[in-house]
Amino acid sequence: MLQQNMADPRKPNSPPRARQITGPLDGYRLGAADVPVRIFDLTRHGCLVEIRDGSPSGRDIRLQIDLPGEGWTVIRCDTIHIAGHNTFAVKFTRLDEDTRNRIGRAIDHQPDRPTEHNAAVIDGEANDD
Repeated sequence: MLQQNMADPRKPNSPPRARQITGPLDGYRLGAADVPVRIFDLTRHGCLVEIRDGSPSGRDIRLQIDLPGEGWTVIRCDTIHIAGHNTFAVKFTRLDEDTRNRIGRAIDHQPDRPTEHNAAVIDGEANDD
């Protein structure tokens, strides 16, 4: 599992949590045969990719992601970390201005979720409602 970019509320100097789309989002790994994938933890810089069938291979890949409110977008990526048999992290590369803006708008239009320390606690369990 990848380390999250979340601020620790107990540490006053911790960095703010990076804005992201938690997912899952629909997508495809493009190639000779397009392979369905699910996208998680999408930020302006990269995401976590889960391949439904097969395993990750190659460093330079192309993903087609269905961005909320923006539609299908093709993004070039470098594989940076294999997180499991069917899961890997990627860093976005060679983004043109339009693609960068579309990713940013999709992320910015996501509703804010309460942080762990702001969630209501009922019977010892966090409640995000």
